[in-house]
Amino acid sequence: MILWVRHGQSTWNVIDRMQGHELSPPLTDLGREQSAQTAALLEGRGVVRILSSPAVRAKQTADIIAERLGVGVVEEPLLLEKGLDEDKASVQARIRQLLARDLPGTTVAVSHGDTIGYAVEILTGELPHLPANGSITQVDPDTRQVAVAMP
Repeated sequence: MILWVRHGQSTWNVIDRMQGHELSPPLTDLGREQSAQTAALLEGRGVVRILSSPAVRAKQTADIIAERLGVGVVEEPLLLEKGLDEDKASVQARIRQLLARDLPGTTVAVSHGDTIGYAVEILTGELPHLPANGSITQVDPDTRQVAVAMP
């Protein structure tokens, strides 16, 4: 099972600036707080691995979660946000590569709103809403129902 976590608020989220493959915008104080709250929500969920987009905002979120859960973080380029020169199909191809992997147990995938939205669309066949910063999105593999937890 994959639990999709959108990174906490970044400095560019505050000014509503598109980030794309720009790796540098860090978390704000609120983003760090959201990440800590998300980590608390993930306790007891049996998380065995954390994958993170290489973007600083995602890695910072993943590190906060990892510290609380005692699980390591693996950087995963397939989780990057949609690049400004990239189309939806190429992002969905990346997500399908990730979904095709054998990931036993519960995996936390720290990523971006658009990437998580495309993953939900692949898994359910329906267009999702953009997940909020710090939220956890889970798709039930049997019913294809989506559950979202907010920090």
